[in-house]
Amino acid sequence: MSGDGYTYTTISAGPGEPTHITVSFYLDDAAWITVYGAGKGRPQLGIAHGEVSVNIAPRAEGIGTAEDVRIARTLADKAAAYAAEVERLAASNDAGPAAA
Repeated sequence: MSGDGYTYTTISAGPGEPTHITVSFYLDDAAWITVYGAGKGRPQLGIAHGEVSVNIAPRAEGIGTAEDVRIARTLADKAAAYAAEVERLAASNDAGPAAA
């Protein structure tokens, strides 16, 4: 492994411009990823690493819309693509330098 995971937040703003906030997670085995609230009106996806966390949930409690489903499915599709790419990188690392 090349290092421990970490998180950081960047806040940038300029005169007359909107403030931009970026949170980056570089996860290791200390990461906590869970779904909670299922069956209670507002399912939430939680990702935490150290003292930094993010929660993702539908807009309204107890009301799921087609747009909420579309967003959740897009998130799932992008997470699956991310997992596939990480698996590909891990497989190429396991194969050693000769695989490159």
